[in-house]
Amino acid sequence: MEQEFILIEELETSARRVMRKFVTYSKHVDRRFSGSQVSALQSVEASGMLKVSRLAEHLSLSSSAVTLLCDKLIRQGYLRRERSVDDRRVVCLVITQHGREILQELLDKEKEVVTRWLSGISIEELQQFNNVLRQIRENIKKKPTDAFRA
Repeated sequence: MEQEFILIEELETSARRVMRKFVTYSKHVDRRFSGSQVSALQSVEASGMLKVSRLAEHLSLSSSAVTLLCDKLIRQGYLRRERSVDDRRVVCLVITQHGREILQELLDKEKEVVTRWLSGISIEELQQFNNVLRQIRENIKKKPTDAFRA
């Protein structure tokens, strides 16, 4: 039990440090973009057209935060707003060709960074790590997080 406690403490410390690196996306991949901006581009590209409210759900951010984030991407020419064909009152986000190109560049750089971070880890260890992360994601889906709500 004591060894498990020490191991969990060490894992928490390591996970916090790694997450900070992921959160500071711009330092490691491209200073022009935040991780949220890249995730927004990915979500919009995958969906074709996406309402801001739906994108906010995907990113776990408020609609107002996503609007600000997208306004910047629109000004830079990576996204555009378009009215829905089905309901002209609905405005959706669409990725531009320029947005697709920059997203591909970002994903290529991101892959280089992650590959560098994972260097020296065997295929078996990577498979085990992936399995553990998958199990953690499943646990998060199942377990209530009420203890963390204020």
